[in-house]
Amino acid sequence: MIVIRSGAGLGDSLYLQAVVRHMLLTRDVGKIEARTYFPEVFLPFGNRVITSAFDRRGCSHIAHYSLRKKEVTDQFRDCCIQAGIRESVDLVLDWNPVNEELVRTLRRYAGAKPIIFVGLPRLPMDRSDGYGAELSPDFTVIQRIINEIKGEAVLVQVGKGKPLFEFAGLDFNLANETSVSEAIDVGYAADGFLGYVSFLVPLAESFSKPGLYVWARRGLASRTEYVRLITPDKVLHRRSSAAIFDDAAEAEIKYAARALLDAARNQTVFRGPVSGDRGKRALVPIQSGSVH
Repeated sequence: MIVIRSGAGLGDSLYLQAVVRHMLLTRDVGKIEARTYFPEVFLPFGNRVITSAFDRRGCSHIAHYSLRKKEVTDQFRDCCIQAGIRESVDLVLDWNPVNEELVRTLRRYAGAKPIIFVGLPRLPMDRSDGYGAELSPDFTVIQRIINEIKGEAVLVQVGKGKPLFEFAGLDFNLANETSVSEAIDVGYAADGFLGYVSFLVPLAESFSKPGLYVWARRGLASRTEYVRLITPDKVLHRRSSAAIFDDAAEAEIKYAARALLDAARNQTVFRGPVSGDRGKRALVPIQSGSVH
């Protein structure tokens, strides 16, 4: 049996599930054991995939990009190559919402407006030792993007951890309020993504949805080579993903904001179906009170 892992983060598990999906579709592998801290990501596979606690030891395959940071390929392609896959692999998440009422509620509230998934501003690698802190952008740039599109889109903040910045102008703040599967449900409901280098990138790309990511210029000057190599060219896999640096001119920021809004508006006609009644969640917009 194949025993496979990626890195320890949620974004790593999103890459890993796409690799596992490809293996199940193209190889006679039987069951696969995926080692992950995020078993919810593998729900679409049912009993074809066994999940176990993340462990670096004893794996037959590793789908991680860390050893290929200097290669010209992007990091999802690096995951595939490290796992022994040379052919093209679709970065796809075949998701069925777990909390379907959450998805319906967001879409009812939004109506014809696009829904934008906004990433909670926190340390990109979420490490207590501060490693990778240079990847944190100037979050006021994301605030300026929010200011540009608020009222024309429904802005939903999602993420876990202590915020480094408090965004104004959000419609819903679900930070530290969702399970992993509910966070993915919001991604399923969303028409676009706004944030920085984090799990937002593979989540948006797994759903083939547009994303705009603000990159920290200081990250390119990090004393740590691994951090310096975390560039838009290395991280972004789909053409639907765009990046601007946090020292961009105001005109460039506004242009990027409008481009995200236009791309998200185009996504509303492709919204995935929601059927059944698997979960309940009452949401109250920020303007009307607290979010539950």
